Amino acid sequence: MTNPGSRTVLDSLLAKTHVQHALVQLDGRHNELPSALTTLFLLDGTPDGLRETYDLLKGDLLSWEPSPRGISDEEAKSRFLSDSRFQRAFMTYFSMENGRFSGNTRSLAICHLFTGDSPLVYGLFSGIGRPLTLLADGIELRAAILVMESLTLSAVDWMGPMGELLTHPQLAAPSGEYLSPEDIIGRVAYDGRFSGVMKAGSGFHGVSHVFSNPTARTAIVEYVRCLDTRDLALLLQQISALSVLLLTATHKPNQPAFDLYLARLPTCVNSTRVILENWVEDENHKLLLVRGLWLLVILTYITQLRPVIDGKLLVSRELAEETRGWGAIIDRIHGQCILEDREGGHDLLRAVRSLRELSAKYGAAHGRLYIHAAWKLVRNWQGWTGLGVDREATLNIRL
Repeated sequence: MTNPGSRTVLDSLLAKTHVQHALVQLDGRHNELPSALTTLFLLDGTPDGLRETYDLLKGDLLSWEPSPRGISDEEAKSRFLSDSRFQRAFMTYFSMENGRFSGNTRSLAICHLFTGDSPLVYGLFSGIGRPLTLLADGIELRAAILVMESLTLSAVDWMGPMGELLTHPQLAAPSGEYLSPEDIIGRVAYDGRFSGVMKAGSGFHGVSHVFSNPTARTAIVEYVRCLDTRDLALLLQQISALSVLLLTATHKPNQPAFDLYLARLPTCVNSTRVILENWVEDENHKLLLVRGLWLLVILTYITQLRPVIDGKLLVSRELAEETRGWGAIIDRIHGQCILEDREGGHDLLRAVRSLRELSAKYGAAHGRLYIHAAWKLVRNWQGWTGLGVDREATLNIRL
């Protein structure tokens, strides 16, 4: 019989989220990798496969301005980045690319993520790491379709401002001061350069306000530059612990509330870990990926209005006396029928799975931090905050 606390059970429960988040066609059917015959038909014997694919798939709903004959695939790909209308065309393109790489999805992904004029790594962090998570799931489950979806979302949700910040000339020079993630967040919390930036309220969907504010952008580059990246393994461990505190220790005392956007950060950390450990070998690529993760943490913290972090909220007597393991947590999730009956239940499951994975990796360094956080979630979670809903619970915002 399968251990109810095993990752197998978590993965089987989590499988529903890939249906929920799958790329779909206009008629509602889920995308599939094109067959070899479809690929040959789309290529039609020409070297201009990408442009032909776009032309064939545009449909009556899409405006289309034909590209000159002879345009390269890289030029075409760059031209249509950040345009969600070409989601299906990108999916087909990357599927064809998978054939060109003889099914070696790792080489395909590394090529498109880190090379070219517009590397897709800057799109991995869109939607607070949704493509990043899909890529890590594709690696763990050895599912090429998830890798294709990750690359597709990275293309259609490509974030130019992320690329500008992560390639800022200041980052090429050594920092005069190296700080830990927790120390940096402590400074961000009181930095007046971020005051009033989020005029429309909290929510990562408002990150454009941060990107368009020159003063805030300057501050962010400083906080990325002073991050101590000399030991990336240790750094990822530190960001992991911080992500747990941001999720479970930012509410008002005695008023537990969990922000959906902050809840995605532990998953982003775990996804980054999976990608680094399994696919990325180049040290410069590793540094870029970890800096991108850190930039995402900072942006999420700012857009959620920089809540107060109080680690003492995770050392309550109730949590300190809890000795049961992950199996009991999964039993509780089943017993409360969270997945079936509650909106946002799949996001809760994803957060719990990420905490379990991070515990397996960093538990020796952080003790019961992760399982305490998981217990707090399953005991107190009533739904997600941070969505802008009337009368929703709020975090402990410093005003």
